[in-house]
Amino acid sequence: MRTVPARALVLAALVASGCADHTTAKETAPPPAPIAVAVAPVTTARVERVADLVGAFFANEDVTVASQLESRVVWLGPDMGDHVVIGDVILKLDDADLQAQLREIAARLVKAHADDTRARELRAGGIMSRQEAERMVTDAAVLEAQRDLLRVKLDRTVIHAPLTGAIAARTVSVGEVAQIGRPLYKIVQDDPLKFRTPIPERFAGYLHLGQEVRLGVAAYADRRFTGTITRINPTADEANRSILIEAEVRNAEGLIKPGFFGSGEIVYDPQGPALVVPEAALTTFAGVTKLFVVKDGKAEERIVRTGVSATEQRREIVDGVGEGEDVAVSNLDRLENGAAVTVTRDEPVADAVR
Repeated sequence: MRTVPARALVLAALVASGCADHTTAKETAPPPAPIAVAVAPVTTARVERVADLVGAFFANEDVTVASQLESRVVWLGPDMGDHVVIGDVILKLDDADLQAQLREIAARLVKAHADDTRARELRAGGIMSRQEAERMVTDAAVLEAQRDLLRVKLDRTVIHAPLTGAIAARTVSVGEVAQIGRPLYKIVQDDPLKFRTPIPERFAGYLHLGQEVRLGVAAYADRRFTGTITRINPTADEANRSILIEAEVRNAEGLIKPGFFGSGEIVYDPQGPALVVPEAALTTFAGVTKLFVVKDGKAEERIVRTGVSATEQRREIVDGVGEGEDVAVSNLDRLENGAAVTVTRDEPVADAVR
């Protein structure tokens, strides 16, 4: 029988004692202290829901002015960029030939009326036949018709603006001979303007005349222009499943030009119900937005999908939380899923949200 050395027994005892002390220390270490957080409830609010718009501006009306006569241009008024008012004289044609013809007809008409008067007297005395008297009446009527036609042509030698707007193009110069039907001017009515844009068919149930649109253009990035829907296409585009709408946009300052590209939004539901939380409850990293729901003394991490902004620095939550749940709005950088928390009321929730 071998005897164990006393030193070996002492060493074994020390090792056993050290292991026992380590196990006891691990089992008796206190848990981390709860993190104090301020909370805010998930509430329901009314938010403005909008749909994005992308389209182009068009003149409310545009007219190509052409000549109804073949004659030389003797005077021109406005040029490209000038504004005109309906009825303004913009061009005059040479009317010398027409004036001469009118004087000739006027002289012949004087004689015809005199002949007609004598014919009536002779007819009353039985000297002239009825057929001869009627021929003289007819001659006078024909000359009157020719006179009226010349007056119409003379009126057409002076061309007036058919609408109020701006000159987009002038295609003739003084001295040129205007041909019948040849374009002389292009005039656009630039106030108001038309804005046309396709709307996805899923919004069809929300569209109605008079609905507000808010638009911007690249030339004036700091300005917003408002308009109202005036026309809704009764059919949908089968290729992209959209409905074309047209809105009227006031342009009193003339800042927007026909042909401009525009983008903005249409308010399709001004009072839509939504679940909202304070912006302070949200953190976003790498495109993922999350918050912490405080439940049974612990923080529960939730990945959420956000919507539109609401009043008082709140944000709509499309999914991920339920109404009445409490969300943490402070110490978010210290929280993790399952962390123990205590709700503190030392800091008002409203201050935490700000």
